[in-house]
Amino acid sequence: MSQSTTKKPKPQPVQVRGLGLSIRLFRMSNMNLTPNQLAAKMKDLVYAPTTGKVKKLGAGFSNVKIEGKTVTADFMADFRILVRSFGKDGFSTMPYYSVDNGSVLVKFDRKTMEVRGSERVASRIRRILVEQSGATIEPLSLNGGAKKLYDMATDVDAVLVTGVEKGNLTQAEFKGGGLQSEEEVGMYTRRYKGSVARFRGMFEYPSPRTSLKTSVNGPAGSVMIWTSDEISERNVRWIVKLMEDSAPP
Repeated sequence: MSQSTTKKPKPQPVQVRGLGLSIRLFRMSNMNLTPNQLAAKMKDLVYAPTTGKVKKLGAGFSNVKIEGKTVTADFMADFRILVRSFGKDGFSTMPYYSVDNGSVLVKFDRKTMEVRGSERVASRIRRILVEQSGATIEPLSLNGGAKKLYDMATDVDAVLVTGVEKGNLTQAEFKGGGLQSEEEVGMYTRRYKGSVARFRGMFEYPSPRTSLKTSVNGPAGSVMIWTSDEISERNVRWIVKLMEDSAPP
């Protein structure tokens, strides 16, 4: 009698909208729900477009799944935009609605939340999940851990060093080519006790092996991968794990 095996679905490439993929990471604490309970609450929040004069904008989740101790879902929400125009009666302001979407991964084992999408999408997801779970969800600040990623990058063309102790100078920003070879950057991090907060450079991603320009914002716990093409799920998980491992516990 033969025994059948179920193959895990092959990870689908991550689709990129616009100039690249924006990822924001958060630290979770005091989470009172289990993965199953959180998934159930997310499934109950179904997106419905905003209509008429309503105080609450449409927002909701779809494709909610549980993978081990991680809850994943797609997200869609309406956002109010005020457009100012000029007519025969002078200036007038009209409210309009725009729709934005993204995806979220709530990782119970790592106590982190990952949002793939714009800043406004990340803020809306964070607010909703705080209301639903009672958890504390704050940006995953690397607190100096960005230096670990900085040392792995090549062709760095922008870097911000903060926490500088040099007279009245508290931070220094450098822009140019091949900044890692410039003595000044090292001087501000070693001699003047500064920390790399933000930088932009090239990373060698593992699968498929390719170099992509990447921006890292340590204090905000965010990363931007610049590309107009889709990105493999493995590469996204690789850079996110670097971010998570670089943040203090």
